[in-house]
Amino acid sequence: MVILGAIGWFGKDATGYPYGAYGMVWWAAAVFVAFTMGLLYYALFVLPIAGNEGWAEGLRLLVHNYTHPPPKAEEPKRRKKQPANPLPAHLQDLPVSFAQVGSGIVRSNHALALTKGSGFSRAAGPGFIILRNKETLHQIFDVRDHSRSQIVKANTRDGIAIELPIFVTFRVWRQQETITPGAVPYPYDPDAIFQLNYAAGDTNKGAEQHWSDLVTPIAADLFVTQIARYSLEQLYERDSNGLGPFTEINRHVKSSLERSERLNGTEIIFIGAGIITLPPSVDDQRIKVWQAQRQHEINTRLAKVDTETDLRLKRARAKAQIEIIESITQSITQSRRSNINLTEIVALRMIEALEEAVSDVSVRALVPQPVLASMVESSRQMLNWMDEEKGTTHG
Repeated sequence: MVILGAIGWFGKDATGYPYGAYGMVWWAAAVFVAFTMGLLYYALFVLPIAGNEGWAEGLRLLVHNYTHPPPKAEEPKRRKKQPANPLPAHLQDLPVSFAQVGSGIVRSNHALALTKGSGFSRAAGPGFIILRNKETLHQIFDVRDHSRSQIVKANTRDGIAIELPIFVTFRVWRQQETITPGAVPYPYDPDAIFQLNYAAGDTNKGAEQHWSDLVTPIAADLFVTQIARYSLEQLYERDSNGLGPFTEINRHVKSSLERSERLNGTEIIFIGAGIITLPPSVDDQRIKVWQAQRQHEINTRLAKVDTETDLRLKRARAKAQIEIIESITQSITQSRRSNINLTEIVALRMIEALEEAVSDVSVRALVPQPVLASMVESSRQMLNWMDEEKGTTHG
């Protein structure tokens, strides 16, 4: 424009009269109008946004490009290192264009928390995003499913220290998913971005403040509280379906996480716990306890077998005594009918029962040998006595 103004200043008409200042102004004005019209025309094609908003933002980007041109790229031979990304560390996943021209393309799995001053402005993304007047980038939210794990150290109700890994799967609240052309792959809830943006605090202080790092520590604290309600043996118990106390613990922790005010905007998908790790001394003690329990069960079963054996012997002895009494009773009844000497019949029957008892192996195993010998001697004496009685009676 300056060059053309100078040409207009020194130009002359057909008669040789110089244009002077008027020529400079007209030439500069013509160039400015042509440049402006061209800028307005090309602004329609800068952004993939239809309507006045796309035209206005495209014009703003073109003007920004002329007023604040990006730094020239260094030649390959002279370039020693890549220029630093002007975005903060927690926003490095975004294009540099957000820092240079206030706009850029956000990935399909990202959502942005935009602030204006000290207050939340809106949730934006994915796709092409333009920062409005005085808007700044505050956080990036990955709206895909997240999985985290952590080692939990806790004490059981009986004071035994244990360790176990816990696993948490979660994500940003999602809207009702609908299958429509052009729908975003991860339809997040904008209200969730608002709540998580304030729950996480200032991410510039460090990655530990990020929203996805809040869930697992809270879950670990809840696991410590729940494990303290059970003894070590209860933690290893299983019902008929193979389910143990951790089924109830996981359900309670998941419910508590869903009600936590610090996790508003976070959807808890899964909670789980791994294998318990015990100190070596506790393992040795548990093995000794199990051995003692098994030995006690063995002794109990052996005692039960001995008791049953003794009971069967007593029943067999009682049955034999009943049979002897019934036999004697029958003999007495028959003797009364036949006018036979009752004393002799009883004595003979007793002698017969003694002989049967002596010949029975089971009886000989239970009755001491001196007693059996005494019984045999008594039966012989009884027979001799009966023979003497018969001789006296006949005499």
